Amino acid sequence: MNKSQSLLIRKSDRNKYYLSEGMHNGRIFSVEVKEFDSIYHDSGKRNALNIKVEFIKPNGEFVYLYYAPTITWSEKGKFMKMLHDLDVVPAEGVELDVNALIGMKVTATIENVERDDVVYSNIVRIQKRGNGTQAKVSNDEESEMLKQLFNVDDIDFGDM
Repeated sequence: MNKSQSLLIRKSDRNKYYLSEGMHNGRIFSVEVKEFDSIYHDSGKRNALNIKVEFIKPNGEFVYLYYAPTITWSEKGKFMKMLHDLDVVPAEGVELDVNALIGMKVTATIENVERDDVVYSNIVRIQKRGNGTQAKVSNDEESEMLKQLFNVDDIDFGDM
């Protein structure tokens, strides 16, 4: 803070967990099997794979969002669809090491909902990065990719 500054601005936490709708690149930050309350299960509980995904906003701030599909081996369920999208479906009888997902680069599809004048971002799908559709590349990432692509130190001009 500048000594001569007389005004302070309180930043809002209202959009702390907000990303624009669409596809965003991120990485899986943590994974855990977690029990949630559920009105759809006889036991009143459901077991889900709670995946925390880290995103970086254009201003450099980190945003962490969760995706928690119910663990079911039905091909029609979100859990199996996610495993296919991440290319980690185990063979029958083979264990899935969920910790191996940590650090995986993903592309997440984000949808927003508004409740009480606050916008919340939700992950509706995550895919292993490189599965066809990619999130829009930021200008910083694009310029870094162009630098790598056109790095003249790597070009062999020997026969010219």
